[in-house]
Amino acid sequence: MTPPGPLPAPSSPPGPSGVLPGAPDGPAAPYQRLHPLTPLMRGWAVVAAVLFFVARNLRDLAQDITPGRVGLGLLVLVPAALGYGYLSWRFTRYRIEDHQLRVETGVLFRRIRHLRLDRVQSIDIVRPLQARIVGLAVLKFDLAGGEKDKSTLEYLSTRQAAQLRAELLARAAGVEPTAGEAPERVLFRLDTGRLLASIALSLTPWTTLGFAVLLSLPLLLAGSWAGLFAAVPVLLGVWHTTFSHFAKEFSFTVADSPDGLRISAGLLEHRHHTVPPGRVQAVRIEQPLLWRRFGWARVKINVAGKDNSGTLLPVGSRAEALALLERVLPGVRIDEVALTPPPRRARWLAPVFRSGSGCGADDLVFVSRKGLIRRRTEVIPHAKVQSLALTQGPLSGWLGLAAVRLHSTDGPVKVVARLRDLAEAERILAEQAERSRIGRRADVPARWVSGRLPSTGTEQEHPPGQKPEPGPA
Repeated sequence: MTPPGPLPAPSSPPGPSGVLPGAPDGPAAPYQRLHPLTPLMRGWAVVAAVLFFVARNLRDLAQDITPGRVGLGLLVLVPAALGYGYLSWRFTRYRIEDHQLRVETGVLFRRIRHLRLDRVQSIDIVRPLQARIVGLAVLKFDLAGGEKDKSTLEYLSTRQAAQLRAELLARAAGVEPTAGEAPERVLFRLDTGRLLASIALSLTPWTTLGFAVLLSLPLLLAGSWAGLFAAVPVLLGVWHTTFSHFAKEFSFTVADSPDGLRISAGLLEHRHHTVPPGRVQAVRIEQPLLWRRFGWARVKINVAGKDNSGTLLPVGSRAEALALLERVLPGVRIDEVALTPPPRRARWLAPVFRSGSGCGADDLVFVSRKGLIRRRTEVIPHAKVQSLALTQGPLSGWLGLAAVRLHSTDGPVKVVARLRDLAEAERILAEQAERSRIGRRADVPARWVSGRLPSTGTEQEHPPGQKPEPGPA
């Protein structure tokens, strides 16, 4: 990981209630249109969808398909698809109006959307393969209230998308709209060789391949090819899963910036999104059995209001994982949190699971560790706990055991303290409720630019009572 250095800062923070002191209040900018190649991209998507439907139902449609009908269908379909693409492009326009982005769409029915910048949680740049070929990109907005799927601009040129994103983030942060893209500092870049090695050392593809061999080998030894045909779908599934994993995490990069952690990755579809400051709700560090020999780990996160909650670190050293954990949860050091193992009688319920399990808390976070084959350490800040629950099953109740669940936002991380003594579980529940209440009271609301970059030892000290200036968006 690259040692961090200081980042420049603007002159004024965002004002309250969405008031942006740095944003101009003059006349609105003129309307802009999407890229001229948008009709071609949208028309191609319609043609591809129809062809996929025909191919999927080819067996039922085989008798009705002839070369003449195919040619006639394409003669009608292609102009209609291009016409639809042109009309949708012609009636779509957008412009920036002070503290919001106004987007107008619709051919028969006009629809106007106002994307308020004070509700923006992140702005992502997505470049699908077909868009990358012609130099286009999609701008996706995460808005408070779950409006993400309806808030996109597709397609823009790559440069136009980057410039528009930078201007919107600058306005949201209250700095000059012409400030440009905020500076960034690369913290982690995944090496392709390590990515391939991590996939090869994963148990899932090898387990699936073993199942395929067990399925096909007896029949092959008996002289029947039916086993091979039965194994083909399994092998194709392994290939699809493995290649998807590789393509999704190819060229994975994490960079630090005043507007949050910027994550970019992708072989076929390149995605660039930002995890804003203070939006990480829970973290999990995974260490599969075969990875532990090399000291590798994976980091998963839950991010408030985002569907792309998921991977913060696909595979890296444990030191890199802990360093990224401290970037998203400043001041947290999980190795210093004392963990209490489950009682000995828990071995009757989970003899393997009990080994290496434990839970504990400090002033900032609650930590739960479990797993022998896949060791997982789950961390949730007290201020981010949304609710608590104590659960018991029939067997755990008979043994006097219980589980405490600390609920976060939707995502891959589920924080649970399992196999606890019932009295201990009730005590954890009461203590955690009090810690969460105190934590929420002291928590600072998340903003695009918080200026609370984690201390690295290189920043200058600020006089008492004087807050550091926030960085640019």
